[in-house]
Order: sequence, then structure tokens, then C-alpha cells
Amino acid sequence: MTPPRLENRLPPDDLLERDEHPLRELAWLLGASLALLAVLVLVTGLSARWLAPRLPFAYEVALAQRVFDAPAPATPEAAQRRAALQALADRVAGAMALPPGMRVVVADDPSGLVNAYATLGGRIHVFHGLLRRLDSEEALAALLAHEIAHVKHRHVAANLGHGLAVALLLSVITPDGAAQAAQGLLTGAAQLALLGYSRDAERQADAEALAASLALYGHAGGIAALFTTLPQRDAPAGTAWLSSHPDTAERLAALRNAAAARGATLAGPATPLPAALRALPAPAK
Repeated sequence: MTPPRLENRLPPDDLLERDEHPLRELAWLLGASLALLAVLVLVTGLSARWLAPRLPFAYEVALAQRVFDAPAPATPEAAQRRAALQALADRVAGAMALPPGMRVVVADDPSGLVNAYATLGGRIHVFHGLLRRLDSEEALAALLAHEIAHVKHRHVAANLGHGLAVALLLSVITPDGAAQAAQGLLTGAAQLALLGYSRDAERQADAEALAASLALYGHAGGIAALFTTLPQRDAPAGTAWLSSHPDTAERLAALRNAAAARGATLAGPATPLPAALRALPAPAK
């Protein structure tokens, strides 16, 4: 048998004259990888947005109890405020046909921010800045009904589930950064809620608030007062409600049409806020 012939061949003479360039091939590889990553992020995010609201609500509650629950009231006055908010929220929720096992837990926040938000597990926070602008139980009930609607329709879970899914996918590329992003989404769920939902979700919550107001009080005066109390587009900083909700004029027009379709009026008797909610502490300077 003839032994194999080993030799070192010289590179082709035209090697340096060829059109192929290693940097060009690297650019194509990186571009294709980024495109694939973008598709995966999109598909994963949309899938998680669909799946998260369909998970048992008990999963949200368990997470909320570990991460989001507000500390116990520090003073008797704070305890009375929270009890008054919770009592009204329970009444409102009773008129909204929540799914079995779903309950909201309400707390107040001393911030002067003119806003309120719902987060995971049915946790709702109302800022003192907004409470100071409300002068009737009906208006506060409409506000609570709006936030309870976000809980009922699992809007919070859809938003947060999308972000977490994307963070988990990115962990394949940058484990440390994605882990920090996921933790930030959990601990900063309040900020996520304040960024707002889709306009369709906001309109759905407004419709639920109208229905609850009519069921409890027989008129839509509370929700109309809530909308007119909220700051307008040219309001100063600190009115974050505007960043996430439809324009006030648009909401009022939709409210008038919806109330007229139900034969309801936008005016009616006003009930004073509970005393515990009228006696708010002075805002911090």
C-alpha cells in the first residue's frame, strides 16, 4: 500500500484579491442574530401577555404578599384611613362581579402625586394628592371602581408578564443585566402601573366605573366629578394620571354618551367622604 502523501499547500495566489471579507461575514452573522433575537423577544412578550392573565389569581396574591404589601399603619389615624378606604372598596367590588377568589386590598400613600394605581394581587394604592381633590364618596368610589376594573380584567398581570418574559429571554444573552431587570420589574411594579395601560384597557375600566357608580348610587355624578377634578393636559408636573389615561374631554364625552344610552344622569346627590379620609395629614414640604 502506498503511504499517504503529506504536503503543505501554498494559499491561492488570488486570496487577497477575493471579494469575501471576514468582517462582512461577521456583520451578516451579527445582523441575523439580532434579527432572530428581536423576533424571539416579540413572540415571547406577546405570548406572556396572553398567558399571564390566565394564570390563577392566587399566584398574583402570593407574589404580592411577599413583595408589594404596604406596611401596617403606624398611627390610629392611618389605620382609620385604610379601614375607610377598604370598606368603600369592598362595597364597590361587590357591585362589579369579580371572579371567585378575587379580592382587592387598598392602601393610601402620603405622596402628593395626583394619581392612584393597581398592581399585582389586587393591591390598590391611592395617593393623598388625589384624595385631597375628591370631595364626595361617589367620586372616590368611581376612582376605586376604575382601578378594581384593572384588577378584574388582569391588565396588571398582562403588563408585568410581558416585561418579565422579555427579561428572562434576554438572560440568555446577558444573565446579570437581565436578572437585574427582572428584579426591577418586580420591585418597581408600582412604577410600571403608573406608566399606564392601553387606551382600550382604560376605556374598559371607565365603563366598569360607570356601571358600578350606577349600581351603587343610581347616577353618574361621582364619575363625572372625578373626571372634572383630574388635572388637564396643561397641568404642572406631578399629575401622572395624564400620562396613562385618555384625555379628560374625551373621557367626559364618552361618559355622557354611555350614561345617555343607559338613561342615566351625570348629576345626583353627593355623599361626603368618610371623616377619616377628609382629615389627611399635612403634605410633606
